[in-house]
Amino acid sequence: MNKIIASVGVVALGAANVQAQTSQYPSQSPLSAPAAKWWNVQATVRGFYDDNVSTTPDHQSAAVVNKIPKVHTWGYELSPKVGISVGNDQTTFTADYAYAFLYYDHRPVGNTKKYDQDHTFSMALNHAFNERYSIRARDSFVVGQEPDTLRFASADAAIHNPYRLSGNNLANSGGVTFEAAVTPLLGVEVGYDNNWYDYSDHFNPLPGGKNVDLAGDVSPSVSGLLDRIEQLPHIAALWHVAPETTASFGYQFEQINYTADEQIEGNTADVPPIKSSSRDNRSHTLYVGLDHQFRPDFYGSVQAGASYYDYYNLHSRSFGPFARLSLTYVYMEESFVQAGFQEGRAATDVIGAPGSPNLVRDTETSVAFANLHQRIVPHFFANLNGTAQHASFNGGGQAFNNKTENFLEFGANLEYQFNPHFSAHAGYDFDRLDSDLGDRSYSRNKVYIGATASY
Repeated sequence: MNKIIASVGVVALGAANVQAQTSQYPSQSPLSAPAAKWWNVQATVRGFYDDNVSTTPDHQSAAVVNKIPKVHTWGYELSPKVGISVGNDQTTFTADYAYAFLYYDHRPVGNTKKYDQDHTFSMALNHAFNERYSIRARDSFVVGQEPDTLRFASADAAIHNPYRLSGNNLANSGGVTFEAAVTPLLGVEVGYDNNWYDYSDHFNPLPGGKNVDLAGDVSPSVSGLLDRIEQLPHIAALWHVAPETTASFGYQFEQINYTADEQIEGNTADVPPIKSSSRDNRSHTLYVGLDHQFRPDFYGSVQAGASYYDYYNLHSRSFGPFARLSLTYVYMEESFVQAGFQEGRAATDVIGAPGSPNLVRDTETSVAFANLHQRIVPHFFANLNGTAQHASFNGGGQAFNNKTENFLEFGANLEYQFNPHFSAHAGYDFDRLDSDLGDRSYSRNKVYIGATASY
């Protein structure tokens, strides 16, 4: 939406242990490689220990037929990365690609091999046609297994599925925003965002398999529950109240279509079957916003409003709150803190009680996140980041409706930069899910040590 509110996604990524690099280059025309080095390469090697790599629930009831074993593992990660950044006063373009090879001495549940391979691609383009008209475009694509890795592809801070998923799970998020200054005080912003998810866990219709028992009762696949396309066009009127303050009034439409075309509930004998598209929905959101530069090193943005949701295939409608908040404060040299909050609805991997036509539609989700980067002494840095998410299920009958889950992520990292080309680091990550639903709560601890070479 507005320029600073877009930093909600940046803060969310920081809370998920994602680091970004930015560069400034002198003016060049036409668009070309700048005088400084326009490309960069780096490679990271890391050893780690993970005490619950498969995110196995702490307690599994007797009703769980295929219990998930808890797997603890040592391993190592090799991750090369390459990026480019070119631009001039009018146009800038950045792109990077990272590959990660992770080896485990104990195979995670669901893996056919003792290793994973992740791919992460991102790009951004900014272009000013003149002083009045500009456009911004972005795209992120991820192949991965961890929920925070898949979240990297979206500006959404919410965790839709808190569990690790084996296989090549795909996520892509892109968007384009056009901004026009109608007068020195008034402007308009028009944009379109698109999120796409495709999970590798597909439905197996064979009786006695993982998705259909011998009686024909269905247990949905992850694809059936979460494969989807989210489309979000928006328009906003901008009022430049002061050089450091911009107010906005906007409208956002969202269309969510679940794309797996799989049965997600009931029995295989049901006619018609309840399929993924049952949870298709659209929403209309009105919001007001304010972006403000408190001082050169402290800025923030807030949006607040309300959304109307239409689950047209389930003949259900409702209202809910909408909010986005982002703050960034650079309080000393090479040190900053970012914090944010998000309120809205998010997709969920929970569907409801077996055989019940009352489906869980989604969750009302509140997410708070923060990232602290602190220079302790020259060349020595500490990073702390965390995400706290509270989710309440919508629908599913008495057994699910208004039941809650709390998900916590925390990471701590120390880094020493020996020179501009070589650094070493060590860190700790903690995940905790507490759910009102059975067979879901778990804890996970991970420690690691490694080094990064860059040029």
